[in-house]
Amino acid sequence: MYDSSELPMDVSRQTLLTAASLAEQADFRIGSVTVYPSIRIVAAGDRREKVEPRVMQVLIALAQAANEVLTRDELFERCWGGVFVGDDSLNRAVAGVRRIASHLADDSFTIETIPRTGYRLVSEHGPQMLEDDAVAVDDPIPLAGSGGISRRWLVAGGAAVGLGAALVFWTRGGPVDPAQELIDEARIVMRAGSPDAMSRAIGLLRQAVAKYPESGPAWGLLSLALARVDEHALDTATISVEEVERSANRALQLESGNADAMAALAISIPYYGDWLATEQRFDQILAKHPDHIFTQDSRLFFLGAVGRMKESAEDRFDLVKRAPFDAAVGYKEVYAHWFMGDIAKADRAAMRGLDMWPRDPGFWFARLWVLANTGRIDRALAHVSDQATRPAFPPPMFDTMRLALEAAQSRQAAAIAAATQRVMMSVGQNVSAVINAMMLLNIMGAIDDAFALADAYYLERGPIIAAMQWRPGQPVVPDQRRRKTNMLFVPSMRAMQQDPRFMPLMEDIGLAAYWDKRGIAPDFLAGPSG
Repeated sequence: MYDSSELPMDVSRQTLLTAASLAEQADFRIGSVTVYPSIRIVAAGDRREKVEPRVMQVLIALAQAANEVLTRDELFERCWGGVFVGDDSLNRAVAGVRRIASHLADDSFTIETIPRTGYRLVSEHGPQMLEDDAVAVDDPIPLAGSGGISRRWLVAGGAAVGLGAALVFWTRGGPVDPAQELIDEARIVMRAGSPDAMSRAIGLLRQAVAKYPESGPAWGLLSLALARVDEHALDTATISVEEVERSANRALQLESGNADAMAALAISIPYYGDWLATEQRFDQILAKHPDHIFTQDSRLFFLGAVGRMKESAEDRFDLVKRAPFDAAVGYKEVYAHWFMGDIAKADRAAMRGLDMWPRDPGFWFARLWVLANTGRIDRALAHVSDQATRPAFPPPMFDTMRLALEAAQSRQAAAIAAATQRVMMSVGQNVSAVINAMMLLNIMGAIDDAFALADAYYLERGPIIAAMQWRPGQPVVPDQRRRKTNMLFVPSMRAMQQDPRFMPLMEDIGLAAYWDKRGIAPDFLAGPSG
């Protein structure tokens, strides 16, 4: 362990940490991790992460506590100035520090929860303040999307801001976009993947393009954020395809080949029934920008939509390693492990995600469906009933889930019939209810009703009216505004897949033609070796 003499003691444990005061904090190291408070960078080897101000404040406070416990009240006092902000704010900040420890710190430190008290940072290599010559003043500290910003130029650039917004900052690697700070902030916010987070990111980027209208990267990321908001079920009256296109085209005028803008244009087009053209759009972008995470994420999700679940899963694992702080990318890892038959890893990925992003809908639903479809309905029921950890959706949604899971567990015909009626009553209310219903009907073995719902949802056939659009006030989960086919190919849909009605359904929605044109077979037709 370590003693307090190793800590950066330039700021006492009682000093208030503010976003402005981070510039005054000394750089320090914890094992293999170097922390640069003034620019909010955490580095390990050739990896760099920019963190939110509050996360950096909590990390510094815990490091300066010298392996001692900081109570929740002390953390509120140190990092929020004693202003009451609610436990969720502290929980999110601590979760952010844990993400650093888990994905970047290589076990250099952990954050221990002291029940009913607070937290402490535990490390075998106590935090040590860097010596003056430990990092040369000109050593570049790379940021996402730039060639590297030297600490000397950061100081000079800060002074230059006062000379006019049109100035371009320079590093040893070339010019730095003056909107970079807002762009970096927006990228961090977007990682949560929720509609609220995407809206906040859009606000930052609109501010960026208003202040720096010649910033191609800002326009490009704005177009991508607008497109992903639409994908994540926000009201189409608020975010239009025209607005996505205008922002993307402006980015491409300023910066030919802007990857974010190209991705925005590709994902803003719904791909239901347009399978082959969608795959070609994604592949064209990745041919020019093979490391563009958002395009990779969208393409892998698309592969699941066309029944290529295992192929999607194999590449998903690598993508999650490259984007460990992105909840919208990370929750799909749970499904990937499930598709590959590794339930233990799926469980660990779900629990890790919920620890990092408490109540995140993506991780919450992923854990629910893995539990419910792997013979653990009792645990799935406990998961649904735990009000403290579930997303903030209306209680009737959870009541419907609970009723269906209890019916599936009982295997009694009367209970299944009653639960099926309740599930089918919900599908006209919102799109997320359709996806939930398809999963629940299969869990209960109500296959006839599942096919009736599929006819309504995909083909507008039959007496059932299934919702196609999201409306304000309805519960939403990621990736569920447009017609989705992914749930048809999860392992628990085997009964539907083996039914003689399934292939005609695939023909009617155009997937059979896609498989024929591509010369491939989906996983459920390829067999165990496929």
